[in-house]
Amino acid sequence: MDFDGTLVDIAERPSAIVVPRDLPALLMRLQIFLGGAVAIVSGRPLADLVSYLAPADLDIIAEHGALVRRRGKPAPEPEVIWPDSWQIRLERFLHDHQGTELEYKTSGIAIHFRRAAEAQDEALRLLTTLMSEAPGGAEILAAKMAFELKLTPANKGKAIADLMEEEPYRRRIPIFAGDDVTDEPGFAVVKALGGVPLPMDKAFQGEPRGLRDWLATEIGIKGEAAA
Repeated sequence: MDFDGTLVDIAERPSAIVVPRDLPALLMRLQIFLGGAVAIVSGRPLADLVSYLAPADLDIIAEHGALVRRRGKPAPEPEVIWPDSWQIRLERFLHDHQGTELEYKTSGIAIHFRRAAEAQDEALRLLTTLMSEAPGGAEILAAKMAFELKLTPANKGKAIADLMEEEPYRRRIPIFAGDDVTDEPGFAVVKALGGVPLPMDKAFQGEPRGLRDWLATEIGIKGEAAA
């Protein structure tokens, strides 16, 4: 499952999301129900996901597949790969476009403009300039009211395909829920593997609560665990 817009509602700023109180418990119960075969597949930094979902110990694919942490194992300690020289230009953009927000990742940078829609073109222009200075393989991802400059060839589809080659996922039918264009590679791989893609807008009317309620019903949990 994706995280933002899938398990939790999207907020005005990435740092302003509200994680339902019982979401970690729901995911832990789902993990038991499926023999451990539960993974979060998100574009967020790994540390964010670990913190938001604690105390659940889940398989987590972060930064669109650039970072993977398997349950029961320590989180990797990746090195930031984007140049320090970009910092001044990024901070200047933030200062000049009030309401925008930068999301720093080890393998890329996202500019969010949900509170400053007029900054969309300038955000894309800046990231395009930075991409021209980056090593080969960089690309710009369009997301909901955000652009992300990604510096690795990783994507959610490849990450899911790799995970499906390992236990406890091997020989299972994959199901992947997501809400954004960055989830499309995941949907394609899941479909190719004979699985079930669950675009949030079609499967749950775009409501994370709908997905959480469905999961709770499937594993026989009622009441607060689905809240």
